[in-house]
Amino acid sequence: MQLTKVKKKVSESESNSDIDALLDMSVEELMEQSVSIATKSEKPLSKTAAPVFVISADDIRRSGAANIPESLRMAPGVQVIQINPHDWNVSIRGFNDQRANRFLVLVDGRSISTNLSSGTFWRDLQSIPMESIEKIEIIRGAGGTIWGVNAMNGVINITTRSALTTKNAQLTAGSGTAQQGFGRFDYTKKITDDASVRGYGTYFNVADAKGDKNYSGNSGSGWTNGARFDWNNKQDDTVMADASWTESNKETGALTLLKLPYTQAINSEPYNHQNGHFLTKWDHYLNAKNRWAIRAFYEYTNAKDFQLQMKSDVFDIDFTHYFSVDERNNVTWGGGYKRTNNDVGNSTMITINPAVLSSNIYNGFVQDEMALDNDKRWLFTFGSKFSYYSQTRFEVEPTGSLSWHINDKNTLWSSVSHAVRVPGPGQTSNASYLFYDHLQNVGGTQLPVMVQITGKSGIDAENATMYQMGWRSAFNRGLTADTTLFYSQYDSIIGIASMGLPTINNSLGIPAIISSWRSENNLNAQSYGAELSVNWQTTEWWRNYLSYAFINIDVQPSSANVYDANRNEKSTPQHQASLRTNFNVTHDIDFDFWWRYTGSTVANKRPINDYFNTDMRVAWRPMKGLELSVIGQNLIQTQHLEYQGDFLQPQATYVSRGVYAKFNWQF
Repeated sequence: MQLTKVKKKVSESESNSDIDALLDMSVEELMEQSVSIATKSEKPLSKTAAPVFVISADDIRRSGAANIPESLRMAPGVQVIQINPHDWNVSIRGFNDQRANRFLVLVDGRSISTNLSSGTFWRDLQSIPMESIEKIEIIRGAGGTIWGVNAMNGVINITTRSALTTKNAQLTAGSGTAQQGFGRFDYTKKITDDASVRGYGTYFNVADAKGDKNYSGNSGSGWTNGARFDWNNKQDDTVMADASWTESNKETGALTLLKLPYTQAINSEPYNHQNGHFLTKWDHYLNAKNRWAIRAFYEYTNAKDFQLQMKSDVFDIDFTHYFSVDERNNVTWGGGYKRTNNDVGNSTMITINPAVLSSNIYNGFVQDEMALDNDKRWLFTFGSKFSYYSQTRFEVEPTGSLSWHINDKNTLWSSVSHAVRVPGPGQTSNASYLFYDHLQNVGGTQLPVMVQITGKSGIDAENATMYQMGWRSAFNRGLTADTTLFYSQYDSIIGIASMGLPTINNSLGIPAIISSWRSENNLNAQSYGAELSVNWQTTEWWRNYLSYAFINIDVQPSSANVYDANRNEKSTPQHQASLRTNFNVTHDIDFDFWWRYTGSTVANKRPINDYFNTDMRVAWRPMKGLELSVIGQNLIQTQHLEYQGDFLQPQATYVSRGVYAKFNWQF
């Protein structure tokens, strides 16, 4: 059966994904690797009509990245800003802050986001060890037709390794300056020729945060235990089930003390996070051109941070069907349902009413890839997602793309897409957030200015329309290039607007100035830019990776009295560049160098200078299955500033030069 041969080939490819196989792959072969993030079905990267970037397991290993945010610096168009050793801001094509929520982050197809802001707290992914990742797929630009609401500026899908591709045991451990201690132990048990189960446990501990104004934050630590089951009968079915439990904690740092003289600092209560999930997926092949897949997960979270405690339950299920109507039409359709329940513990600084709230999202989509000629060199893809969200009602996210496969080495493509971001419960409910902003002299007395932000019932979803075009090419002598140009229009972006003049009252038990603001759809924006990635296999033992991104963002308030309307356009660097070079000194010794440049930004009214950085890695494999490595990070400067904290963390913290050693043994 043809299907059996195809699936056996995939299985053999996965089982040989060790270091030797990856070293032998040419850049042309890397261009032909399959990706699923653009259509939910496997397709060669070279023929994908979308700006997709893939970070492989070998890219992660050779980069020396200690965590997922660090590895995302490889991708053009992705902005990664480190706040301290355990917190990051990550965004795709701008709008970078701690609540960056205009793109989706998935782990094996499971959405990772906080329920109040719809964004991602990257510290919660610290427990995912880099050795467990098979690849990271990144699509830049609107992905709403396939992935639904909140995939406005892109999607990041982290795929972990199947239990069928791991053998026996693996032990990873290391320590250093910022990464003070980490470890993971896996053990894979082969149940039958078609099924395996892997159990795993991880631990991490990162260094203290250091900053100006005597700021200090305690180190963060956490652990995860879990198990994964995979079954592939090499005929009709594949099944995966994964379950884990994670606990982590850290100090959020120093917060201004609300009593005279208002310049002292106290440590906020520790951040505590508990998370458990169960995920299962089932793919069934009817024949080589007809299959369906069903995925479901349940997640429980109990988190306490900055005077806010929240418990949440999430249930998510979706169904996808892929089939060929004829030789020219490949159709993908499906639907899903997601329910989220939140139970919020209110405090003096943060209140949400009602404290117990739920949201529902129903969705369906259809997409057709149509060949316009017999040789299938011209492909036209069109489709749309239809969603009903309990807060904003109906949302429609259409897309259309046209690709021209000029020859085996060159592809031109263009697309137009519309995507939406739905507001989180903290923006739509009767929510109230009270934050310290600054001190103000009133009659010779320094009084704290407290900003109070309230949500708005009936607030609308944000909208984006994106126009993109790209060229993907494989030249001679191991050189490939991928270029994208884009223009985006945003409207109804949620900002905050003044609710009147500030007042002085004693509601906090002290005299304070209360400045009141409310969430509103009061911002519009345009952005345009270019992204480039180049791979060059100079010799058999020397490979280079170059990426560059340019973006310009223009934000216009649609009404008066908008708070800090320019913060979105200034928080993203206009220019970013990255150069990675990998030397295979011998078959057993690697030397890797990673140079980066990040342009200047303004974070919460504080200018952040542009900066260069360099990482280096040396690795030695003294025997089969054992690798020892030493990684130096941020080597150019003793320390540098990447971000000025916002309301949640008003002090600035610095990123320091660091080094860590790593031990990885498969036995």
